[in-house]
Order: sequence, then C-alpha cells, then structure tokens
Amino acid sequence: MACTPRFGRLGAWLAVVLLVSLAGCAADDAPEAITNATFWLWRNYDTATDERLAEAIIALNGSVTPVSADEPMKVLIGGLNSADVKLVGRTDVDASQAVGMLVVTEFACKLSQIEKIHTAAEQDSLHPGSYKAYKRTFVGSRDDFLAGKVGKLDWNTELTSDYATESLAGSARHVPDFGKEKSPFGAALVSRTFLTKPASGTEWPQDYQIEAYYERKPGRMVHMFAVWRQATFSGLSSDSSILQKIQMNGFVDWDKAIETACKSGKY
Repeated sequence: MACTPRFGRLGAWLAVVLLVSLAGCAADDAPEAITNATFWLWRNYDTATDERLAEAIIALNGSVTPVSADEPMKVLIGGLNSADVKLVGRTDVDASQAVGMLVVTEFACKLSQIEKIHTAAEQDSLHPGSYKAYKRTFVGSRDDFLAGKVGKLDWNTELTSDYATESLAGSARHVPDFGKEKSPFGAALVSRTFLTKPASGTEWPQDYQIEAYYERKPGRMVHMFAVWRQATFSGLSSDSSILQKIQMNGFVDWDKAIETACKSGKY
C-alpha cells in the first residue's frame, strides 16, 4: 500500500469485530510458491537488478490463481527473521512476533495510473476518513520518477489515525518492460513500506510491507500485498484470527478504493 492500510472508522470496525467473531475461522496458509516470491521481493528489494525483478514478477504470476477484488486470495505467510528486519534498520525488535498476511486482488486499472496513485502525496484524499493527519515528504523528484527519468522514488510519512501515530519510510521501484519474453505483462511496480520506530497510541512495534503491481492483461491490475505486523488494536493482537480477517478484508476494500480512483479520470 501507499501507506499503512486502515480498517475504517473505529465504531464501524468494532461492529465488524462482532460479525467476524461469529463467522470467523482462521485464514489458510499461503502456497509455498507465492511465499517464496514474496520473501524474495522483501529480501532483494534494494539490491536486485531490474531484470531480476522482472523475473520475480513472472514467478509471482505463476503462483497466483485467478483472483478479483470480490474473490481475492487472503492467506497467512511465515514470519520474517532478524536479518530480514535488519535490512531496514530494525535491530531493536523480535521479528518473529510480526504475523505475516498476504492478499492478492485483481481490478480494473492501468500501471500508469497506479504509479500516480501509489506515489501521490494526498493519500488522505484518496482514502477519506482514514486519517486525522497525514504528511508525505518525498526524497527525490516524484515528477522525474513518473517521467521515467529515475527508477526509484523514496518518501517519508508521518500520520495519525484513530489507532496510532506512525512514522513510515516508503519507496517504489519501476520495473521496465524488457519485451514479451522477459516481461510478458509489461512494466511493473514494486514497493516497500515499514515503520521506522514503534507507533505511539497503541502497542504497534513492527510493520513491514512489500507489494507488487502488474497488468495480467491490459487494463487488469494484479496487486500482491504482503504485511508482517505486530500490533494490538482494541484489545485484539496480531495473533488473533479475528483481527487477521478484519485486516485482510480491509486490504481488499483499499484496492476497491484504488479501482474507484482509476475510474475517476483524475489519474
């Protein structure tokens, strides 16, 4: 996600808790192939060449069953280790406490639109009601990134929601189109976001996100979003199957909002 996904307003969220607790069963574990691709993207985000990232997109697609925003893949994945979180400077935490969740959706959008939406500074306008305060500061030129003059864009985000105040580091990499054989789905976008320090306002010491966007066919966007999160919201911890289901449903709703933005003509 362009920033940490929300669950909606607190009152509505608590109502959902009651509904899900009556219905709920734990999410399935992810197939090994997609887990391998997800961990590879996290571990090689900074160092992989564009060509290797293009190969990873092919591997990712090979492990994704047909999905839609209404019938997404929602699964659990294994945890990160201390070396994984050290890659982003977190040496003060127990990485094994962060629970891994993975959601894959498909919706109507073009990659050129996604690059504009995902890097937009006004995420609070894209997702109204999600934030009390939101500020994204770019490190480098977003215009140069969108124009293809640079392949990577970094930013820092300070935000406050109903749940916490967060300091996040984010970035996106444009994966070029290397032709039909090496890039059967054309260009792609890979992105990483993480808490740089524990959030304040609730127990939320860890959050690590990796995602990929590509067009499986023209105008049909596949979005893979993985998050490893250690947090407690309204008394429910990351280990709770109820909270896991609520969050993964929220990730799907996030993509539905992005699809709406794609259809708006603004991007």
